[in-house]
Amino acid sequence: MEKENFESTNIHLDWLKNIYGQLKMLQDFERIAREGCRSLIEYLQIPLEYQRVVIPDAQYKNMRFFAMELDILISNLSSAFKEKDKGNKVKEYKKRLEPILRSIDNRHLFLREKKMNNKLIEIQVLPFLNTTVKFLISIKSDIILDIGHILYLPEEVKKTW
Repeated sequence: MEKENFESTNIHLDWLKNIYGQLKMLQDFERIAREGCRSLIEYLQIPLEYQRVVIPDAQYKNMRFFAMELDILISNLSSAFKEKDKGNKVKEYKKRLEPILRSIDNRHLFLREKKMNNKLIEIQVLPFLNTTVKFLISIKSDIILDIGHILYLPEEVKKTW
């Protein structure tokens, strides 16, 4: 019996570690989708002549990863939502995410390429990319609120005698 409880605890801990890893990954995707790189050091390492191409392309690709990883996370969290909301929350989040997943491969909605003499000289980020990233961030934030009971230990109520 004790071994069974221990194995069950290990599975729960592994599952929580997986969720935590996905949330950390989403944070990286979010940062790069917003800025095009993780840090100022990374930004400075991109040669100036390539920044106008590399950064917007990185933003778009990470926005795509952000949306796809969010979709996977929602599926993985189906049992983490509070009992009364389980099925509804998964459907709600999938429904919110679905329009993005449907249009995510249409790069021209998010980026505009500028070419000169048939050579790519610049990629412009269109407003829809930033709007999409903000929308994905709001979904992620709502998910964190909904699963907070498994992420954070409840504060102990201090007894006064």
